[in-house]
Amino acid sequence: MASVAMPLPPRVGINAIFLEPRMGGIETYLRALVPELVRLAPDTRFCVYCSPGGRDYLEGLGWDAAPLVTHPLLGRRGTKAITELTVLGHVAGREVDLLHSLAMTAPLRKRAVNVVTLADVTWIIAPDPGERWTARLWRVVVPPVARRADRVIVHSKAGAEQVTRYLRVDPERIDVIAHGQGAVEPVAATPEQELRERLGLGQGDVVLTVSAKKVHKNLERLVRAMAVVAGRRSDVVLVMPGNPTPHEQELRALAAELGITANVSFPAYVDDADLEGLYGLARCFVFPSVNEGFGIPILEAMRRGVPVACARASALPEVAGDAALYFDPLSVPDMADAIELLLGDRDFAAELTTRGSRRRAQFTWERSAERTLESYERAWWERRR
Repeated sequence: MASVAMPLPPRVGINAIFLEPRMGGIETYLRALVPELVRLAPDTRFCVYCSPGGRDYLEGLGWDAAPLVTHPLLGRRGTKAITELTVLGHVAGREVDLLHSLAMTAPLRKRAVNVVTLADVTWIIAPDPGERWTARLWRVVVPPVARRADRVIVHSKAGAEQVTRYLRVDPERIDVIAHGQGAVEPVAATPEQELRERLGLGQGDVVLTVSAKKVHKNLERLVRAMAVVAGRRSDVVLVMPGNPTPHEQELRALAAELGITANVSFPAYVDDADLEGLYGLARCFVFPSVNEGFGIPILEAMRRGVPVACARASALPEVAGDAALYFDPLSVPDMADAIELLLGDRDFAAELTTRGSRRRAQFTWERSAERTLESYERAWWERRR
């Protein structure tokens, strides 16, 4: 257990009202962090606040890390945000001493000590047109939530700078705590040939990217870069799994316009076995996002021995270190050259894989949980003092 100079609160609640299936990084954060918190702080009683649907989802996954707590008014579609801002504060205030909200929003009035995680401020810097109303809501809600929090957790120095600049949060109240290296449960991969046939990937090289299909992920430039690469390697395929979005339709139309429909695959959200299989057959992994608070998929790729090319932007260099090939996220030729280099230079790709193995070992959920408990200690001590 981490050494503690200050006492931990005896009862901690985790706010996971946001949770729905297929949420990617934020779901990984919850499912990987909480069991480590429970293990490292056995004298603290943890519980997780979630909607009835979130409870059913976690129970279906075999969740047993901490009790799941619901309330009839929490998490209803259409009222989720307002009940999180109001009802949750009343409910949690009677049951826990500290409430840690994992996804930007938290009760505005509460008795419990308040810790809030802000993954990023992409909704300010590069808002997605498909989430216009959500971004407007966050612009109203998140700034006062962040400023009223006892401690704010971010996942990178870049994220801390953005929270200070755009939300005007005192940097003295910000704790920078990196993620671990992705999902913790190993799964058996779908066999390569089965995956190639089912997804129609042919037998050529596979370039993989894993992200939400949103504008700030910079996938339009990635598709354009693949048109350049496909001009040199006709059988190469870019695979972009993920939940369908309106932006995906724009990407499909762009691929057709560029004449590379056969070179870009858009599987819907794939299960863990298929995703493991895609990592296994990928010759390289590309992460072109223009803004990220961290970048778990980079570590996911490194953990599986896949060489990484990523944007030189926001928090990504903090995550990848010297273990990735960087490109200008606004330059299609630069992105195409990076992909071509990883596909064509096997020695260099192997060197990046070796570096990636060393780099990802620096990120563990145990370390993330230790630092999170330290944040709880500071918040608890400061409030009591």
